Amino acid sequence: MRSVYIHIPFCLQACHYCDFHFSTTLKLKDVLVDAIIKEITIRKKEFNKVINSLYIGGGTPSILQNIDYIKIFNAIKQHSSISSSTEITLEINPEDATKEKLSFYRSLGVNRLSIGAQSLNNKVLKWMNRAHDKKQIIKSVELSKSVGFSNYNIDFIYGLPLSINRNLEEEINELISLEPNHLSCYHLTIEKGTYFNHLKSKSKLEELNDENSEKEFNQIRSILKENGLYQYEISNYCKSGSESIHNSNYWNNEPYIGIGPSAHSYDKTNRRWNISNNPIYIKRIMENDCFYELEELNKKDMFNECVLLGLRTSKGLFLEKIKGLLNKEQQLLFNNQMNQFLKDGLLELTDGYLHMAKKKRLLAEYVSREFFIIK
Repeated sequence: MRSVYIHIPFCLQACHYCDFHFSTTLKLKDVLVDAIIKEITIRKKEFNKVINSLYIGGGTPSILQNIDYIKIFNAIKQHSSISSSTEITLEINPEDATKEKLSFYRSLGVNRLSIGAQSLNNKVLKWMNRAHDKKQIIKSVELSKSVGFSNYNIDFIYGLPLSINRNLEEEINELISLEPNHLSCYHLTIEKGTYFNHLKSKSKLEELNDENSEKEFNQIRSILKENGLYQYEISNYCKSGSESIHNSNYWNNEPYIGIGPSAHSYDKTNRRWNISNNPIYIKRIMENDCFYELEELNKKDMFNECVLLGLRTSKGLFLEKIKGLLNKEQQLLFNNQMNQFLKDGLLELTDGYLHMAKKKRLLAEYVSREFFIIK
């Protein structure tokens, strides 16, 4: 597999919206890094000779010490080559950005940052329980540029309750002024197990309605387009040539390997996911016990995944390829549903590719579900 993801499951504090796997205690950090290194060794035959992308996410990867990354990178290099063209992304929170740390990442070979800003409004950041403020976001970008990073993404969350009363247009324009070549704009979702879900259950938080969600989605898309950032996936915008190689591998249904607790892997035949529990993951890795679950994919699963991922992208689905996964009866049902969506203006067909209409991309998940093969 040419694409590698490493999950670092630690954060200093829990953001109110986050349902990713992480721990706020670092007492297992050293032994977990050892377990990650051992998993790399266990799975060495799955690595391609040369990887085209390495993505280190979390959690908060910038929590780790330099020596931790030296060990992890050395382990990878024992089983696969990292070339000058390999995209190496590391997620970093603004409060962790120091010149020394960023310079070390550059020396390690990291050539792309993903900065977890989420907002440029201090009131919103506090509401989300983020550990940084607007000044730290701006400083993190300035420091990144000063040590030579020209390829960086900034994460941003929209779709907040109207009661927050933020100025979305102002924040988007301030983001643009930071000159990122890539922006990831995610709609707030209220997930089980989060503090926001607790507030929602107590009727203390009301989600944004569909009409205003679509309005914000199209407002962001329009402003970014005017400023040279085009939408190549529902949540992702970039300047020409700055598409994320790693994320594009996911959306294009390419195989990838996930290392660390909760990380997922895919080889076009099977999907597997590691245990989302740090102590159990460590114990099973160290005792050479099974540390993951495995699902064998059939044609139905492959079709559903191709539709779900493909309709998220601006290019869409290659119609002939997707129909090749269907029998005659399924093709008839697919064609009927497709024609209805084309008539309703949700889908468009361009040069053999079926894709969401630009202003309706927020409905991609709904359209995908309508195409899914259930039985």
